[in-house]
Amino acid sequence: MGVLSKKPLFVRLARPTYGRWLLWRHRVRAVGMEQLVAMERPFLVLANHVHTMDPFIISAASSVHIRWVAGAYLFKLFGLRPLLEQWVGAISKIQDKSDMFTIRTIAEALKNGDVVGLFPEGTRTWDGEPVGFDKAIAKMIKIFGVSVVLINLEGFYGARPRWARRRRSGPTLVRVVSTLTAEEIKRLRTDDLYAYLKEHLDYSYRSWQEANGVRFSQKRGAEGLEQILYLCPHCKRASTITTHRRTIACTACSFATHLDEYDRLDQGAAPITDIAAWHRWETEYLGTEAGRATVFPPDEGVLLQRIEAKGLVTLSKRFSLTLQGDGLAITTADGEVLHFAFSSITSMVINAKNTLEITSDGRRYRIRIEKNGAIIKYLEYGRQWAAATTTGGTA
Repeated sequence: MGVLSKKPLFVRLARPTYGRWLLWRHRVRAVGMEQLVAMERPFLVLANHVHTMDPFIISAASSVHIRWVAGAYLFKLFGLRPLLEQWVGAISKIQDKSDMFTIRTIAEALKNGDVVGLFPEGTRTWDGEPVGFDKAIAKMIKIFGVSVVLINLEGFYGARPRWARRRRSGPTLVRVVSTLTAEEIKRLRTDDLYAYLKEHLDYSYRSWQEANGVRFSQKRGAEGLEQILYLCPHCKRASTITTHRRTIACTACSFATHLDEYDRLDQGAAPITDIAAWHRWETEYLGTEAGRATVFPPDEGVLLQRIEAKGLVTLSKRFSLTLQGDGLAITTADGEVLHFAFSSITSMVINAKNTLEITSDGRRYRIRIEKNGAIIKYLEYGRQWAAATTTGGTA
């Protein structure tokens, strides 16, 4: 793509119109964003990741144009490539892969005086807790040799969790938590820079909520939790969780609990106190022998695509997706069966709309299931399978 060192016309028109509406709609307050104007360009903007709208919200709160690094799959969707590249100046990034093209494009943008924004976690949080990122981001910053702005998106999980069907009413905050000059970064060892980034970007909604006690109201605030809560903590059955308004229940036993407007669970879920604790228990349970023996019923698939160099090739819009111990199995409506062994899968990431993107035997696929299915269980089961295989089944 061509050099985009100036603010695109689309951005100049959208910021005082759509951008202003976006901040009003999400009740966003900005703190410290004026520091971006005072900083010498080029520099990097790093933030925690909650929503698909995060780059638009941060950009709306900033008078400095930011070129965001976006998931490569978005550039393959019809009509989005010219918008992202030419109108917004976004930079493509393949999730879960070291992408030299992306690094070169970022370097070129910085060389031309641009401000580049990215989300080190690479994916949105499911439960409000940090997803984490590795040391590669610190190494990359050292290579680029530019200043860095660190931003926290506070309360955004409470306003619209990734799994939620509806937006909740409550305040949110875009806060600049720290800046590092190029000279300060140069003096830091990579390990120390990584520790600094972790300290400031590992944002925890639970800790923020405990400190601030912010209410997020929505009568149907628990609906959609089936996307992340795929195991009952009482009977340990799979895919039995249902939600209605703010009630969470299991169809296989008498378990039921209530999610309050501060995202805490009532005593019916004890000792689990919130969604993050429930989710952590699930992943840990999958790491046990009993957890790996869990029988998961099939999910209804709505879109199966193969990712080619020229775009997306649709293979099926009606199929079932099943965990089969050592991999994933897809059975199409006409009876064709595709099996992806975990041993052949080199990458697994979750994209928007309940879509799992995998690379298997050198080919890449996008697998989307119906909106209430827990696509995350395939990723987490696969990780636990890999850990158990590495440790000889003792994970």
